Amino acid sequence: MTLGCLYGGLGGGLTAFAMFETLASWGSIEMQEALESTLESAGVKANIDQLLPTLRLFAFAMLVAAIAATVFAVFTAKGHQPSRVGLSALAVLAAMVSLFAGVAGLFMVAICGLILFLLWNEPARIWFAVVNGKVPLELKAQPSLGAMPPAGQSPDQAAPGVVHVAPPAFDPVAHVAASGAMPSPVRLALLIAGIGSLFGAALSGLVLAVLVGLRDEVVKQYENSPMLSEQLGAAGLNASQLVSLATGIFAMWLIVSVLSLGAVAWAATSKRSGWWALIVMMVITCGVAAVGLPLGLIWLIAAIAVIVQLTRPEAKAWFNRA
Repeated sequence: MTLGCLYGGLGGGLTAFAMFETLASWGSIEMQEALESTLESAGVKANIDQLLPTLRLFAFAMLVAAIAATVFAVFTAKGHQPSRVGLSALAVLAAMVSLFAGVAGLFMVAICGLILFLLWNEPARIWFAVVNGKVPLELKAQPSLGAMPPAGQSPDQAAPGVVHVAPPAFDPVAHVAASGAMPSPVRLALLIAGIGSLFGAALSGLVLAVLVGLRDEVVKQYENSPMLSEQLGAAGLNASQLVSLATGIFAMWLIVSVLSLGAVAWAATSKRSGWWALIVMMVITCGVAAVGLPLGLIWLIAAIAVIVQLTRPEAKAWFNRA
C-alpha cells in the first residue's frame, strides 16, 4: 500500500512539475515546434494555432489532476478512505489517457494498474479497515473462554472467575516455517521486479531497434531540429554521437532487464541463491536507473522497494528453509 502511495505521489509530482514547465514556456517558438513535431509523429494534421488553446486547457487540467493525485497520495498513506478512492479514480483516468499515446503509453498503463493493485489488495484492505476502526473478516477476534458478559457490561465488569484469553500474537516467521507458503513480501517483490523488468526489456528493446534500424533517419531528424541542435551544441555533442550514446545505454538497460527477469524466475524457486541473484540485480538496476534519471526514477524506486521486501524477516525465513 505504501509503495502504491509512493508511485502515485511521485507520478503526480513529476507530472505537475512537467505541466508547470510546459505552461511557463507556452507560446514560445520552441514549444510550438515541439508540438508540431509531436503531432506529425502521431499522424495528426492540424493547424497548430487552432489547437494551442485546447491543448493549453488540457495542460491546465493535467496540472490540477497531478496536484490532486499528490495530495491524495499523502492522505491515502495516512489511511484516509476518500483520498484512496480519489487516487484510484485518477489512476484509472491516467491509464485511459495513456492509451492514446500508443506503445509508449503502455508503460504508464502498467504503472497505473500496479498502483490500483497495491491500493486494493488484501493487505491494503485489512490495513484500511483497522485504521478506520472497522474489523475485517480476516481479523475477527476469537471467542473468549468463559461466559460472555451481559449486554452493556464491559469484560472488566464480568463475573469473577471468568477468564478471557486473547489469541496469541501472529508470528510471520513461525508461520512461514510451519506452512512453507510464499509470504506476501516475496510475492510483492517478485511482482514488482517481474513487471518492471518485463517493461524495461520491452521498452529498451523497442527503442534499441529504432536506434539501430533507423539510425540515419534519427540522426537526420536531430540535425534538422533547431532546438535539439542547440542543446547538443551546448553539451559538446553532435547528433551521431548522441545516437551512439543512447544506443549503448539502451543496450545496457536491455541486458540488465533480461538478467533481472532470470533472477525473478530463480528467486521464485525459493532457493537461497535466487535471493542473492535478485538482490544483486536490483542493486545493479539502481545504478543503471540512476544514470537514466529522470526516466529511470520509477525503476530506481521499484528496485529499492524489492530490496526492502526481500530483506523482511518472513522473506528471509522462506528462502532459508532449504
